[in-house]
Amino acid sequence: MIEVLNEKLLRIAHEFVHQPGQIAIMMQSKNNPSISVAINDAKRLPSASLVKAAIACAAADDPQINLSTPIKVSDLDATFYCSILQAFDPIDEISWKTLIGLMLIVSDNPATTGVLDAIGMAKVNDWLVSRGLNHTNLDVGFDDASLGAPLRANQTNARDCLHLLKLIDTNPDYAFIKHMLANNLRNERIPKKLPDEAVIAHKTGTLNGLMHDIAIIDSPDAAYYLVILADELAEDADFAGKIADFSRQIYELMST
Repeated sequence: MIEVLNEKLLRIAHEFVHQPGQIAIMMQSKNNPSISVAINDAKRLPSASLVKAAIACAAADDPQINLSTPIKVSDLDATFYCSILQAFDPIDEISWKTLIGLMLIVSDNPATTGVLDAIGMAKVNDWLVSRGLNHTNLDVGFDDASLGAPLRANQTNARDCLHLLKLIDTNPDYAFIKHMLANNLRNERIPKKLPDEAVIAHKTGTLNGLMHDIAIIDSPDAAYYLVILADELAEDADFAGKIADFSRQIYELMST
């Protein structure tokens, strides 16, 4: 039965990966890890905003960060670009935990910069190594000057992304991070065509020609991890729709 399911998973995975672009996928059952599929899982690609999930974990583990401590919005870096922080009054105070939430739920870059300023990129990279994410790096932050092409210096692969999802899913210290990811407001990829009863804790990443989504999927019918990384996509490609279709196919197989 497992062999038959894996064959079906591999078939649709090959169909998905064999389209224009550099595409990597990993899927693994939470209840039975032998139910899995991986294609191009060692290929390193720019991580874009996926690395924000690792930054959140590093901040949670930093003994010098009290997540309940308030910080004034005016103490955070200004930005030329749109930011949810601009909706706050400069004298408003938010906690570090809330700032992490904004970094994950709406992928706010100034919120990310605030968290990184507090812990430092070196600590994040140390955290990555200490947790076995040896093919993921953080060389560039999310300040205005670093957005766009410079962010391609931050890289990861599907194996590390799967490992990161497992850490978030199983470590009680990261339960609040999983909860935040389950309230992600960018739901046009993996979650879009899944049933309402499915809880999808996920993080997207986007750059020109790049579209990622990594997710923990829990429902009464299925429980699994799904990693989709894609780069060098055509500008007119509806790749978000293709991710949604592929995600639905995976779900249907995993719930049979």
